[in-house]
Amino acid sequence: MAKPKYRLFNKKIAETIRNEISRLRDALLFGSKEKLHKFGKVDITCDIATLEILLSDYILDYSEATSNVSERQLTTRQEWYDYLTKTESLSYNECLLILLGVSPTLADLLEPKLYKTTLRDEGNLHDKHLSLIFFQRKENHLLREKFCAEKIATKKFIDWALKSCLLRENVDDI
Repeated sequence: MAKPKYRLFNKKIAETIRNEISRLRDALLFGSKEKLHKFGKVDITCDIATLEILLSDYILDYSEATSNVSERQLTTRQEWYDYLTKTESLSYNECLLILLGVSPTLADLLEPKLYKTTLRDEGNLHDKHLSLIFFQRKENHLLREKFCAEKIATKKFIDWALKSCLLRENVDDI
């Protein structure tokens, strides 16, 4: 894969998402009925398999040299880049996942009307733990403030994300 034209402004964003999803998975797997987690009393009926999929290299990770990276991680990187460069429009959830360093192919895992959800409506997400994690991110609030729409023109999204320091263009080292 050639060096992508865009990247996350801050790699820690993807790391934070990975940690949040990992903590949710652990709470679902190891939490007891008496134990409260950040998400409240967690319901084991939440799809742990979905969280495992997300944690299996569907989140950008540039900490490994390209030769040591899994095939799935390389695919995730390519999907992330292709959505930015080969589509005319993106769904709100695809944009949010791009900003958070998650493969936008997983956009269907999130609440479809997340772009309409306000802080007042946050309580409606408490039984949808994964969507709640993504809703609470500042990137979601910034995206919703700028584009409160189901579909977003890719070029407008990229221009805004670059100006907002959420994405950056790769510049070849001189």
